[in-house]
Amino acid sequence: MGMSVDSNVHTVSRAPVANGPRLPALDVPTYQPAGIDQVGTLVRTYAAPLVAGAALGVIVGGVTRVGRGPGALMGSVAGLAGGYSRGRIGADPVVPTSTVSRPVADERLRVMEFNVHGGMGGPGKFLATPQTLSHLADTIKRQNPDIVMLQELDHFATRSNYTDTLRQLAKRLDADGAVMSPAIDKGTGRREGTGILTFNGNLITDARSLRIGDALGDDSARRLRATIDAWAGVVTSKLGGNRLPFGGVIEYQPRVATDVMIRTAGHNSIRVLSGHFSPPHHGIDEPRRQVDPIVATLETWMGPTIFGADFNVRDGSPEFAEEHKVFAAAGLAEATAGAPPNSDRVYASKHFAAENPQKLDTPKGAVPASDHSPVVVELVLHA
Repeated sequence: MGMSVDSNVHTVSRAPVANGPRLPALDVPTYQPAGIDQVGTLVRTYAAPLVAGAALGVIVGGVTRVGRGPGALMGSVAGLAGGYSRGRIGADPVVPTSTVSRPVADERLRVMEFNVHGGMGGPGKFLATPQTLSHLADTIKRQNPDIVMLQELDHFATRSNYTDTLRQLAKRLDADGAVMSPAIDKGTGRREGTGILTFNGNLITDARSLRIGDALGDDSARRLRATIDAWAGVVTSKLGGNRLPFGGVIEYQPRVATDVMIRTAGHNSIRVLSGHFSPPHHGIDEPRRQVDPIVATLETWMGPTIFGADFNVRDGSPEFAEEHKVFAAAGLAEATAGAPPNSDRVYASKHFAAENPQKLDTPKGAVPASDHSPVVVELVLHA
């Protein structure tokens, strides 16, 4: 249930992790995936391409008179080959180079923090379409950000019709860097997590996940019971009932922060983190249990640092006040202070001066790109 480090992040081939500065080492355990995580990986990487390939092979075999059986076989082989190649994307090791913690040049960075709701659109929306993904990409593009910290990126999730949100945004925006940290890998293959996109010559040179386990346990039995109750609730509610086999097990919800090192266009090395955290619930102080261990890792890097997250607590709450104290003790201040109240915030180290923080609410009558409003801020770095 404590914090662990996972180097198995999700990347896309069009915006690979580059060679360059490395993240500081952390004295914490390495994440060990459970058996159910391995099932999810197999389903996503191999089973789904195999089924899709076989279905396509049946169609092609019938049309070309090769025969549906041989077509299905050939399609299955092609699907497995494609799954294998996709499973290897981003697997090449990063070659380390020296990391200079002090700024080497003056630089201005435009930073955005955005919970993108799986690319599905506004509140209560489901299914990601080319239209909702393009609208989301356009919302980001209009701000011309250098760095975007993202939450609720989906990969192989039913709710967003199996879209790889990171890949779709990187493609539409022609990103220079793109990384996602899955918080959970379900037996169905679904992943959801946080991520970071970079633009304008700013490159991600190292990446990892900082994982915080579920407060109620990470064992497979607890996860299975929660999944069964969740699906039973959906099905029985449509039938006018509410029958839950295990009495309503609380959703399994570990949390994760994407932790990257970036070599900026001005050749500065900066550490950037993107997190998504839970509010207090069932007597558990989740902000302190989840946020504090990740903030504690900031002392391992004395250079410029940016930390954006959906903290799931509002301005003015006791949790908000404690959050500021925790970051202040680590040498970071809220860079988005002064923007309208929001659960999405950006903190920055004293290397930066913050200018023009904004919360970009959807104009009246316009279609929202997410169920959250992005926040943006200009961060000025002086050598």
